[in-house]
Parts: sequence; structure tokens; C-alpha cells
Amino acid sequence: MTEILVDPEGMQSWADGSTSLAEKFGDLATLLEQARVNDECFGPIGEAVGLAGGYFESLDSCQEMAETAQSFLEFGSEAVSLCAAEYGVTDDAMAKVFDTLSEMLGEG
Repeated sequence: MTEILVDPEGMQSWADGSTSLAEKFGDLATLLEQARVNDECFGPIGEAVGLAGGYFESLDSCQEMAETAQSFLEFGSEAVSLCAAEYGVTDDAMAKVFDTLSEMLGEG
């Protein structure tokens, strides 16, 4: 016999943790926006060697990755949370069925 052991409470805890981590990535994306400076900060030499362009490209890339991580974690959290709820409902329904059968058979 194969057993499927599902822990809806553990799944929900994981989902909650993912939501919390997603918020941190959102905060990081916001914080990275604060690192955006005026291109005058690089001066004429920095402009000539492409420092400003590289800096802004890297900054945009980091923000995009943080936002992507946030979206991924939010999506995963929502999916696992829904799954945990479904398992919980199914588990409760099956327990009621077995309780009813047990009573009907006089074993309850």
C-alpha cells in the first residue's frame, strides 16, 4: 500500500514564509530605486568610459530580478496555500465519511 502523507499546516507555513520572502524582494526592488543617481555623478570621464550606462543597466537588471523573484514567490505561495486548503477540506471530508461508516457498522 502506498501512503500519501500531506501536512496542510506545514504547507501553509511554507506558503506564509514565501509570502514574507516575496515582500523582502519587493522591498529590495524599492531600495534599489533609491540607488539611482543622476548621471552627472559619473562626471565626464565616467561618461566617456561608459560607467553610467553600465551602472544603470546593472541597477535595472537587479531590480528586474528582485521583482521576478517577488512574483515567483507570490505565485508559489498562492498555489501552495490553495493546495493546502484543498487537502484540508478533503481530509476533513474523508474523516467524516469514515466516522459515519464506523458508526453505521457499530464500531464508533
